[in-house]
Amino acid sequence: MNYEKVTNAEELGEHAQMCIQDGTIMAMYGKGGDGKTTIAQTVICPALGLKGIEGEDFFKVNASGSAPSEVKGTGIPDMETREMFFSKPTKWPLHSRIGDRPCVLLLDEMPEWDVSVQSLCRSLFDPVGERPMIGEHELSANTFIVVTGNRRIDGSRSSIPSAPFVTRCTSFVWEPTLDAWLDWAADKGYASSPVYTFLRYNGLDQFGREGDFFSPPVPQPWDGNPHPCPREWEACCKLTVEGSPDWSESVLRKNINGKVGKEAGQACYAFIQTVAKQLPLLDKIKAGDADWPSNEADQFALTHCALRQVKRDAGKDPEAAVASGSVDWLVERVLLPARNEIKEWGFKTALSIGIPLDQHPRRVDLQGV
Repeated sequence: MNYEKVTNAEELGEHAQMCIQDGTIMAMYGKGGDGKTTIAQTVICPALGLKGIEGEDFFKVNASGSAPSEVKGTGIPDMETREMFFSKPTKWPLHSRIGDRPCVLLLDEMPEWDVSVQSLCRSLFDPVGERPMIGEHELSANTFIVVTGNRRIDGSRSSIPSAPFVTRCTSFVWEPTLDAWLDWAADKGYASSPVYTFLRYNGLDQFGREGDFFSPPVPQPWDGNPHPCPREWEACCKLTVEGSPDWSESVLRKNINGKVGKEAGQACYAFIQTVAKQLPLLDKIKAGDADWPSNEADQFALTHCALRQVKRDAGKDPEAAVASGSVDWLVERVLLPARNEIKEWGFKTALSIGIPLDQHPRRVDLQGV
């Protein structure tokens, strides 16, 4: 599939607006776990003026493994008229339920649906009347259809989309970037997780190192092993974010490996262990009894630990903590001596977790301006 690649989620929102204008279906392809469904709900819906509330203006249908009757409704015979009626299928934006309310209909992983089920969607893509239909049922006249799918290169067994379908679509390959994902994860509250810090530090070849732990290409041929992707990294962040349980070390290591695979998992867990080992040194640095290390990995680990400690100490009034000078040690002994990219990351992360360092007297030095 030689489709245009999109790496900016907001751009997909603009493409959706263009598809509304020209009447085409929007198709997004890419690796599983790269956030296609999330983008449809949180980016495309708002770009079209919708709230993205499932069951109201956002509907997701995945008919993989489904029988045609599950999609179009079960046939109910009328013994008097000898006609067949069909029950209303669930999860579809039926006109009988929502009228002609504008909505987004996501057909998730549609290329993997059985051919007999895909054939039922012809009247969605090429309506005979004013409204698209599924089986005997009309949908909202203002239904915008988004199709997602995985390519064979992504480890999928899905078939190549047919020419009649492709010629009704505007198709893209979605490839998320680490920086954009980190911004999204910070907004979700994951910045206090050591997994988040690991990805910030070592997710990509940012400082001359080999490898891509964030979302590398799927091995060819696909071997079925756990593989790093944004969805699995989010799960790892949830396990290790501030306030999460204190998991036993061996269980946490195996759990991370079971999500992102051994290579990425072992690298991530080694970083988490590095963070834990830095706590005694951080206490000495905070007291002025030890110098700031020159090693890059140690600087990242210590900065992560320092931010978590300040977040806990500041409690419910971080502004007062900054104003009183109780976070001066973070600024003077951790961030300012750090490498520029670590200092910049630490400053932005502090803001994202609610520590208003932009109100600190040395904010200009922290921002590097």
